[in-house]
Amino acid sequence: MTPRSRGSLIAILTALALLAGWRVIGQMQAERYARDEPERALRWRPDDPRALLALAERQLAQGEIQAAQASARRLLAHEPLQGEAFRILAAASDLQGARTRAFQLYEIAARRAPRDVTTRAWLAQRYLERGDYQEALEQIDSLLRASPQKIRAVAPVLVQLAQEPAFAKALAQAMRNEPPWRAGMLAVLRAPKSGNPVAAGQVMQALQANGGLSQDEYGKWLDSLMSEGRWGEAYARWAGRALKAEGRLPLLYNGDFARAPSDIGFDWRRRRMPGVLLQFEPAAGSGGQIAYLQFIGRRVPSAGLEQALLLSPGSYRLAMRVRAQALRSAMGLQWQVVCAGQAGVVARGEPIEGSFGWREDAVEVVIPQRGCPGQWLRLVNPVPSGAAQQVTGQLWVAAFTLAPTNMNTSLEKSAR
Repeated sequence: MTPRSRGSLIAILTALALLAGWRVIGQMQAERYARDEPERALRWRPDDPRALLALAERQLAQGEIQAAQASARRLLAHEPLQGEAFRILAAASDLQGARTRAFQLYEIAARRAPRDVTTRAWLAQRYLERGDYQEALEQIDSLLRASPQKIRAVAPVLVQLAQEPAFAKALAQAMRNEPPWRAGMLAVLRAPKSGNPVAAGQVMQALQANGGLSQDEYGKWLDSLMSEGRWGEAYARWAGRALKAEGRLPLLYNGDFARAPSDIGFDWRRRRMPGVLLQFEPAAGSGGQIAYLQFIGRRVPSAGLEQALLLSPGSYRLAMRVRAQALRSAMGLQWQVVCAGQAGVVARGEPIEGSFGWREDAVEVVIPQRGCPGQWLRLVNPVPSGAAQQVTGQLWVAAFTLAPTNMNTSLEKSAR
């Protein structure tokens, strides 16, 4: 290579290097100013997409509709698939009163920028205005799938809309597909402060009717109603699904443990209690079972066996069969009926302790007129917390019955 050609090559390479460096510098400067100073960024890089989008958004916010459209079209000329640019054009058309054109452009924006929140929100609002709840919820679903955390802001709005039965049904249908925001939505529906029991009830009922509630979700729904003091509604919803012997529900459900406790609603519940082993054994000569409890010498406030009740004011007799073996505690175990209200404990059984064969125990229960919307039947250790709460031994219980006493009959006659 001659000295002249070598010099020419070096000059060309130097020029190329300087050009590449300048482009890198320009790109860096454009990225630096794209969001806050888009005009400055465009002087460094005239076709920078971030700067063009930022400029179009600012122009639109300032009411410069035609300038925003021009910037959006300029962006599309370099990036034809830019969904946000179509959103700018759609918003501009909407501001100009061209709603049909705006709708078409927003649909294009949604296809090309599916995670764009503004686009999804606009389309959802328009579908809601049309009464097309399924399409509206598809937009909301897409928005929440992209950002599940937004359920905290969106859920209260959905709860308000669900006052309308048709929307509640559509919402339940959308939730049946197990979207990632389902758990958050259910939590808001069950929350005491959701402020709309009618809407929550309609959505949950629609889910339940179509098999869209798991057993755990169903149980938490009933518990939320009870925690709000709506025991009657909780019982009515539970009773519709409960198995009924001879077509009716007894005051105390599944008293013979013929079915394994479901741990929900007004059936028996087993609470995990360290220091207590609970299992069920077949009852000889019947189709029921016996609850067997073993206490292993730890501090226990209760045995972990309980049932929710819905008793009207009046007097009742609770009866059961009991057997014990070396059952030891400071004050014996005790069956209690406790009101879910200000009335507190309304019945206490005799202490259960020691060793004895099968016998029948009974507890007299008096439900007051006020302060007792619902009740809990529990086997408890009445000793206050501390070392004296230790319990050892074995206990068997079976054949529970609950019936009104003659006092109730007398009250009914006097009322007549």
